[in-house]
Amino acid sequence: MYVPSFIDLFNGPWASEKNAHGPIVMVVAFVFLYFRLRQVISNGEFERKPAPVAGCAMLVLGLLMYALGRSQSVQILEVGSLLPMLSGLLVALFGLRTWSRMWFAFFFMFFMIPLPPSVVDMLTLPMKIGVSYATEHVLYWLNYPISRSGVILIIGPYQLLVADACAGLNSLFTLEALGLLYMNLVRHPSLLRNVSLALLIVPISFTANTIRIVFLALITYYFGDAAGQGFLHGFSGLVLFLSALLLIISVDTLLNWLVSKRVNGKRVKSEGAGLQLPPLAPGAWQQMIGGLRLRPAAVFFASTLAVLGVAHALVPKLGAAPSTLALEQAIPASIGDWKLLPNAVAQATLATNEEGGALTDEIYDDVLMRTYVNAQGAQMMVALAYAREQRQDVKLHLPEICYPAQGYKVLNLSQATLAVGAGGSIVPGKHMLARGNGRTEAVTYWTRVGDGYPNAGLAMRTKIFRDGLQGKISDGILVRASMLVPDGAAAPAAYAAQEQFLRQLVAATDARGTPLVAR
Repeated sequence: MYVPSFIDLFNGPWASEKNAHGPIVMVVAFVFLYFRLRQVISNGEFERKPAPVAGCAMLVLGLLMYALGRSQSVQILEVGSLLPMLSGLLVALFGLRTWSRMWFAFFFMFFMIPLPPSVVDMLTLPMKIGVSYATEHVLYWLNYPISRSGVILIIGPYQLLVADACAGLNSLFTLEALGLLYMNLVRHPSLLRNVSLALLIVPISFTANTIRIVFLALITYYFGDAAGQGFLHGFSGLVLFLSALLLIISVDTLLNWLVSKRVNGKRVKSEGAGLQLPPLAPGAWQQMIGGLRLRPAAVFFASTLAVLGVAHALVPKLGAAPSTLALEQAIPASIGDWKLLPNAVAQATLATNEEGGALTDEIYDDVLMRTYVNAQGAQMMVALAYAREQRQDVKLHLPEICYPAQGYKVLNLSQATLAVGAGGSIVPGKHMLARGNGRTEAVTYWTRVGDGYPNAGLAMRTKIFRDGLQGKISDGILVRASMLVPDGAAAPAAYAAQEQFLRQLVAATDARGTPLVAR
């Protein structure tokens, strides 16, 4: 049942730098489960007290998660279902006490599940800004010529972009997983020490990642951009984990000194469970699996086949392609008293990848970027991006994510009710004020997915999920208007002008074209 899931993982998230720890965690978890099972059997702690009700409840939960996750491409449900499935089998056949002696192996598997992209987007941006800020101040303190604009570092003649992979989120999860595994193997009796070390792995990961970015900045400064982006860029990953390892050992040593207890003048040693292979009595495995009935196995096998069928039936289908005009033909060159202005200033990119590069052609089916000017000389930048398919892994990119990736700092972001629909109907949108690349921009935008207006990452994914359960794949469009302003005080007037312009834009759009608002 999980073979297609793991094929997708190895060809998708696990093939990227952000989730490269996934297969390592999976292998370590199963190896740990095997050795822990050997220890439990050898110590005579393996009991057979089946709990079919609790076990079947876990199995039903796992099957439901799999059906929904597989059909709607929600990997946190699809991959996460493996945990209640394995746990449910163990509880149903051998009982809760036996499961409780091996719980850590199942808990450890959580780290192999790819995080939801909405969570990654929410956590990555502040981490990138934090790492960039720390690197700038460390190198400035060391008298290097460095400055920063958002997540872009300028050191000497070189410019470095702190990408998502350099934010430290992936290293944080890898180090947290390894730290918890280390604590479970050492089994130190002090709860304070274990909890403190687990919590301190977060600042340790941040510090190690800052050391990595400082290392790359110095390599680029002394040896050029080619050296910083070549072999030494990959080598910096080793610097990251060596730094983290030294910090973890140092912190653990300090914690051991602070919380160690003495009994009869001697320090209490850790239990040291280790991964030793204890000897097993003859026939131990046969005794463990002996007596298992064929009927429950057949019922479980039939259930998995049924769930596979349900998952296949729930996969949403793409409808017939609508006959619409391209945005270039649907949007007129004159909108009210606004006229098209050729050769205008460049706008912020509509979609960016992890390194801040443009992803517009990969995300959208049709894109239009124009600048209009009115009789007073005010300029209005307009960006429209249409995608026929909105899926969990391919969706509209929000400006508050794309702008910082291009060196902007979001100064203000607020919800807005925009009276831009037919007859002045309200469309939920957002106002954003961003500064970067030598200018300040006031932005008004909304996103339409199908017949809804989700303007946040989680809301957008929830809308896609709901539409998918109804068997349909919705289209989506991003409508963005922006103006250059001298400062934040001028933003309210710019927002008012943008709302008026967007109302005229919706009214002037050819009805046969891509709908900017839900019809």
